[in-house]
Amino acid sequence: MKIKFILLFLLGGLSLSCQKGFDYDLKDVPPFEGLEVPAVGTGYQVHVPPFPVPANYEREIFVRMAVGNRQDIYVNKFEVLCRPGTHHLIAYGFHDERDPSNPAIGVMRDQNLADGRVNFNLNMGSGAMYCGAQEPNFTLQLPPGIAIRIPANASLDMNSHYFNVTNQTLFGEVFLNMTTIPVDSVKELLEIHPISNESVLLLPKNASTSIEYSETFWRRTEIRQMFAHMHKRGEVFSVYKVGGANDGELLYVSNDYQHPPYKFFDPPLVIEEGEGIKTYVQYNNETDREIRYGVTSEDEMGILFYSENGR
Repeated sequence: MKIKFILLFLLGGLSLSCQKGFDYDLKDVPPFEGLEVPAVGTGYQVHVPPFPVPANYEREIFVRMAVGNRQDIYVNKFEVLCRPGTHHLIAYGFHDERDPSNPAIGVMRDQNLADGRVNFNLNMGSGAMYCGAQEPNFTLQLPPGIAIRIPANASLDMNSHYFNVTNQTLFGEVFLNMTTIPVDSVKELLEIHPISNESVLLLPKNASTSIEYSETFWRRTEIRQMFAHMHKRGEVFSVYKVGGANDGELLYVSNDYQHPPYKFFDPPLVIEEGEGIKTYVQYNNETDREIRYGVTSEDEMGILFYSENGR
């Protein structure tokens, strides 16, 4: 049965609509064993059903999904399982669930237009980043008593990015399980923030280039976790302390853009007011064109995500 993925896609009782049409055959969707839904009272699951990624195409989508929580929840463990070919999965929240400018729930929005240009009219999650995974099978288990709060009646903007370098249509699919703990067992809440080198990232053609970017913290900050994000021309991502007694201290290193390490600090890494963090990323642009910051695999990025003790 050949259909156009544009009006409605039904799978397992969940329906999604899509802003962009792709022809494919339902029989070509291969089986895939996902994650079991957490037992009632232990957590929640958000599932993005299979979506086509055409041959020799790079597809990045957003879809707003309801969590189903009537009260605030405190997530101590995130589990992500994606079909092969994923570059990342990010789950964003919304500042105000009642904001009329929020995207509709269940509508899959594409990052790029049909000709590959960025869709600048895309409206994405406006709130906190709750989870970021850069491999198809990922688990983040926080230490006992540490959690990320997701407010009552929340929805998540699920941002999934897939590469397809084959000559046939492949499919993306995402499962996100969130294991919760009781509020009275929470000792510390984490909030995730980015430090991006977007404003200074420019890679000359046929050259190796190092990009430095620093940010100063204007209040005392306790950092619990760090992880990096770069694309295929990023070779080494280093993070250094700026200022204070340990000025210049190496805090973090990643040399694998596909599987960057997640580093947890125990005790927390303290950045005092007026001190900062510097990212130092080494890139190799082997192409005959300049490369700038952008969302596709042929662009580049240099983002450090850090989890701050918010309580």
